[in-house]
Amino acid sequence: MSRFQIIGIMLVKNEDVFVEQAVRNVIHFCDRLIITDHQSLDHTFAICEHLAAEFSNIELHKIDHAVESAQIIAPYYNTNTWIFAVDGDEVYDPEGLKNMRKYLLNDMFLGVWCIFGNVLNVAELDLKGGKARGYLSPPSRSITKLYNFSIIEDWLDCTTERLHGGQIIFKPGFHSGLRLYLHDEMNWEDAYFRCLHTTFLARSSRDINRLIETRSNPDELHQVASIPGVFRRSFAWLRLRLKQFLKRDWKNRKYRRGMLVTKDIRQFFPS
Repeated sequence: MSRFQIIGIMLVKNEDVFVEQAVRNVIHFCDRLIITDHQSLDHTFAICEHLAAEFSNIELHKIDHAVESAQIIAPYYNTNTWIFAVDGDEVYDPEGLKNMRKYLLNDMFLGVWCIFGNVLNVAELDLKGGKARGYLSPPSRSITKLYNFSIIEDWLDCTTERLHGGQIIFKPGFHSGLRLYLHDEMNWEDAYFRCLHTTFLARSSRDINRLIETRSNPDELHQVASIPGVFRRSFAWLRLRLKQFLKRDWKNRKYRRGMLVTKDIRQFFPS
């Protein structure tokens, strides 16, 4: 038996549209799934409480700041652990994850620091018809991530959220360039580590009538909040919102690359 474990870390805030499916699709991939709810105002926390009562390997926390999600996984530095970063708007292929778990626990990727998989950044979703239209990675940016914590000693100054920013202290012989881009090796249909990224869809029942499709990341909000002066901070906030409204923000530039394609997604929403 492999000496490794797989720990999922999920940071959620107002995700009640997709969060249940997101959790159910990864729950058997993870030995433990840590869900951190960052002050949700919709039904997200209640849904997660229900799921935690159903699955014994869910660890549920309410947090006041996104950085707490980084602090929660700090005990896993320098341990035989794969850390799986998953969000409430990421619906993974559960059948594919069965193969991915087998490969991980058979030490297939032992010398790799970070693994990136295939993504469809969804612009339109037809659950009844089992289809989704969106933008594939590549050429769009991949958001699927697995981190090998056995090759790091520490992660310093991670001040926004889990697995973002800061300085990683690697063990001798390892470095951040040890990355595996599975999406460059496998097409969407053959991929076993793939997900639907619903970033352009309403993620919360509170978002149904939103004019702006994308949300700001915690690090973007942190940057705006750290700007000195009320006027400058307000101007930065309005500029960010204008970019999102015009679809010129970071997410639209990174996740709308390439052609708009249609894919069969019935495997992601099993009955």
